[in-house]
Amino acid sequence: MLWAGQGWPRHVRGQVIVAMYVYSTDGQPVGFVFETTIYDMTGEPLGRIVGCRVHRFDGTYVGEWFRDMVVRRPQGRPRVIPPAPVPARRPPAASSYNLRAVVQYGYSDAFDELRVSGFYREAAE
Repeated sequence: MLWAGQGWPRHVRGQVIVAMYVYSTDGQPVGFVFETTIYDMTGEPLGRIVGCRVHRFDGTYVGEWFRDMVVRRPQGRPRVIPPAPVPARRPPAASSYNLRAVVQYGYSDAFDELRVSGFYREAAE
């Protein structure tokens, strides 16, 4: 079993495993992904990636998964999906330097929306 945690990169049977970070639109690491679940840097599960859409565990739409970011895209198709059980916490991800080049794609950052409850108006319609 692999997880983001202390000591990244982690050596597992001759392999080096590194965390897959989630970045804010300004290039800062704000979380990590394990399988299809998005966690904050402390290991708290926040939501899941379903195709290219990002949803909270209650099924509400948050945004789109785009270039390792959670963003609000106008061409996104928001909808509510069935809820899923919240997975257990994971060990925290190791700190990461801001090594990501910042490219402005014109989409607003939606990572913090994973912490908010309630439906987006367009998803409820």
